[in-house]
Amino acid sequence: IVTEKQQSVSISELRRFLKEKLPEYMVPNIFVTLDALPLTPNGKVDRKAFAPSSRPQLEEAYVMPKTEAERIIATVWQDLLQLEKVGINDNFFTIGGNSLLSISIHTKLNKIFGKELSIIELFKYPTIKELAQYLTHKTEVEKAEENSSIRIYDRANRQKNS
Repeated sequence: IVTEKQQSVSISELRRFLKEKLPEYMVPNIFVTLDALPLTPNGKVDRKAFAPSSRPQLEEAYVMPKTEAERIIATVWQDLLQLEKVGINDNFFTIGGNSLLSISIHTKLNKIFGKELSIIELFKYPTIKELAQYLTHKTEVEKAEENSSIRIYDRANRQKNS
């Protein structure tokens, strides 16, 4: 967005205006405020300069990661989205993520957490907070099931040996 010096437009107002004029799929996920459009030496718009390196202006306030799982996921997102910081309530697709990047996220998180996370789950839990809770809960459930299986196996062995 390039505005005149005396004008200021909120992102929510701009998004609401564009939703009235455009189909939903054409409304951008990210808005970056610039003083002027960046130009290449030959005077054309420099499209590469539009990639944001900082967290875009969002309606959600920035909340830093608290748990280890949130920190790990945030680091992966920052690396792949090339952002300096990502909040736990930021939606992956709102801050610049797309289906192709979700495949990279999927691969990295599966490797880090050592479990099979489906791509569908990334769409189902699009924020760091939701995804971390899902992964943490899944781990706790798996541990409980494992402990339950061990107890049943031990009890069966004791009964067999009696």
